[in-house]
Amino acid sequence: MTKILPEIRIKDAWLLRQNASFYLNELWGDGEPLYDDDYYEKIAKAYSDAWKPYETKILEGLTSVLGLTFRQNIIDVYIAPWFAAFSDPLVIGVVSEPDLFIDLLTHELIHKLLTDNTLLEPESNLVSVWEKLYGKNHTFNTLLHVPVHAVHKAIYLDVLKAPERLKRDLQISQENEPNDYLKAWEYVDKIGYKNIINQLKKSYKDLSKMAN
Repeated sequence: MTKILPEIRIKDAWLLRQNASFYLNELWGDGEPLYDDDYYEKIAKAYSDAWKPYETKILEGLTSVLGLTFRQNIIDVYIAPWFAAFSDPLVIGVVSEPDLFIDLLTHELIHKLLTDNTLLEPESNLVSVWEKLYGKNHTFNTLLHVPVHAVHKAIYLDVLKAPERLKRDLQISQENEPNDYLKAWEYVDKIGYKNIINQLKKSYKDLSKMAN
């Protein structure tokens, strides 16, 4: 049976840019105006062109690694300046070269698949599940990124066969503060990404049984 994968649509979030990004730029733009529409449309196209050759391989890898299916059949990815990346709605700032965008988008898609899939009820309390699996001594941000990093490591090493991407991701985590991301990576290294993924898959099966 052919696996149904979501369509990923990467677009310039012009309404978001003309509203929220405009005010964020006033705060942090040092007096420099935002670029025009054509510039951001070109950025969105460059990101889309970089992503397309990887799309099927990464999406198939994510769903296979976790044994989960995306609930959405179309996932819109909005590009807007001055935004950090987040998964719901899926927004990524204009902060990286196209090749790095591939890894940022994969990261956010892992968040989305973990929290919005066909196996779970929409409002399932995953935080309590992950606290039982990984302990309550982590910050909230570290706790959320233990499963994300474990899955992403599997994509880097087992799907893309690209350890250099993992190395770059780790270097970025080491350079940024606060280091909640790095602590999540350290936990993944300590426990083992394959062990964490196996725990995740079991926990989702258990949640599904409880819902039925």
